[in-house]
Amino acid sequence: MIVSIIVEKERRTLALTRPTLAIEPRKGEISSMSGLWLIAQLTLAGFSEAFTMIGQVEFFYKQFPKNMRSIAGSFLFCGLALSSYLSSFLVSIVHRATGGAGKGNWLSEDLNKGRLDYFYYLIAGLEVLKLGYFLVCAKWYKYKGASVNTLDVALEKMPI
Repeated sequence: MIVSIIVEKERRTLALTRPTLAIEPRKGEISSMSGLWLIAQLTLAGFSEAFTMIGQVEFFYKQFPKNMRSIAGSFLFCGLALSSYLSSFLVSIVHRATGGAGKGNWLSEDLNKGRLDYFYYLIAGLEVLKLGYFLVCAKWYKYKGASVNTLDVALEKMPI
């Protein structure tokens, strides 16, 4: 999200200060920034989703009983479906909260009038909260097969 914020701020600044010569009628200025700037943020998003999926599948398969592994896979896809609904709900909330009383909508059809960077800040803040929640859950989670009565022995004191 931080990369997205930086790229969006630069795109908006270029669109408002140095638009291209070909201005579309009734559509506003077009940014002179190359579309290749999107490669960095989309690559990072793709890698993060790929590694998340691999980690979730591995976690579910190791922590669920053998006869419930298909349910573990379905949890992954149910989580994806739920997150899609929640993201569209978040967009609806942002539209309603930022669109009234003469304020400019953050997610306007004209990207130069909207504030997509503010939306990215909101997403980054939610991700920080989610990271905190994950760390709390990870601290309290007891892995399957891990015994509470394990004995920690320093490596130096192990018999050879």
